[in-house]
Amino acid sequence: MTYRELLHLYKQGKLDTEKKKQVEAEIEKQDAISEFLYEEGEIPDFSDLEKGEDCFNNLDDKNQKAEWQDSKIDGNIEKRQGNLQSKREDDFNEQFIKEIRHSIRKAFIKMGTIVGTVVLLLVFCAVFILPKAVSKFYYDPNEAAGAYEGMTTTRMSLDLSVYSELYLPGNYRDQVNAVSRGYGEYDIVIPQTYTWTGKFTSVSGRLVRGKLTLYDNNILSRPALMFYLPGDENAWEAWETDENGKETKVDTEARKQESIQYSKEEISGYNDNDWYTAYVSINELMDYKDFIGWFEKLSDKKDLEWGNLWCAVHTEEEDGYCSEPNIGFCPYASGSGMSWDKDKYPYLSLLDNADAYNEAEVTDADIMQTHFTSMLSYMQDHDDILSMMGQSTDYQEDYQNMIDYVKKNGLKIHGFAISTKKKTLLELYKEDVVSYIQTTPQN
Repeated sequence: MTYRELLHLYKQGKLDTEKKKQVEAEIEKQDAISEFLYEEGEIPDFSDLEKGEDCFNNLDDKNQKAEWQDSKIDGNIEKRQGNLQSKREDDFNEQFIKEIRHSIRKAFIKMGTIVGTVVLLLVFCAVFILPKAVSKFYYDPNEAAGAYEGMTTTRMSLDLSVYSELYLPGNYRDQVNAVSRGYGEYDIVIPQTYTWTGKFTSVSGRLVRGKLTLYDNNILSRPALMFYLPGDENAWEAWETDENGKETKVDTEARKQESIQYSKEEISGYNDNDWYTAYVSINELMDYKDFIGWFEKLSDKKDLEWGNLWCAVHTEEEDGYCSEPNIGFCPYASGSGMSWDKDKYPYLSLLDNADAYNEAEVTDADIMQTHFTSMLSYMQDHDDILSMMGQSTDYQEDYQNMIDYVKKNGLKIHGFAISTKKKTLLELYKEDVVSYIQTTPQN
């Protein structure tokens, strides 16, 4: 009887007690062997199988041994196939890991390239684009205010031209050289383009986001002019206090003559060859046409340098008070050509790039009135130069009041400024029109 037949009879329950115990013992033995091989993780080879032949000595049929050997061989093959499958899985996993690593490496390279490109773009923007972009939010001195035949008038050149003509007699500036440093910062040079003294003085500084710092503020500082207005007797008033503390008003005319005499004595002590800026007050208000006619005759007699003449324009508020006695214009143009919006500001500058200067215009009161009111209007619209030069921008209505007065009453002159020497200054005091002369040395 084969072992298979024996097992079949065991399943049917047809074996006697002794055979049944024998089969059960063999089954238990096989279970124990299987558990041992599983726990040790070893696969027996053929030599192991040969050593295992002794376990069949207790079997009745040699076919049982052959059957057992066949089952072991099958199990060995299955385990070898399992090992082969496991090796294939390991190879697949290793290849999969390699692919993942390769993908990660490509992703890092791609990310590095993107990050590098972004960094380069940010650096490029920080170096080339951002400084210019930030500067757009602030005052740009190099902005084109006008152009003619390839010649460009920059914003600050035009602004300073108007400002210096209105407020800086004898110190007109119409050119600004600005080098951008980015982020609204500029190196500024303001040269002197013409002079009557033979000396040229340039001013340097920095413009940082609309704030101007000059390295020498005195050169372009607004002078504290002292024009004595015609009919203003209060300007000569003075009071004396005696030993008892009692105040007595000083004779106004006497004090005026005393001041004039002091001025003459001071001028007499000047050096003959030095240049001075004279601020000359006149006895009566004069229409511009009358004034310029008188001055031209005077310049022929006294050898005056009429090219640097500056006229102090008289304006009044509604209460008759002159709010700004120290403002005026230059009727004789000297400097470089300018370009601007001529429709909005006619005759803003007498140095028009497009038109040749016509000396006949000097005596045309309407043209000079338009010139002066255009400058006032320009200051209303471009007050950046006022704040940069340390002037208040809180009184823009004053410009409109002056414009309205001039348009209503015409161009009235209450004084003038001129660059000249000692001899001419003393000669001016001989003129009936002249009231008082105040002087400052000119560089």
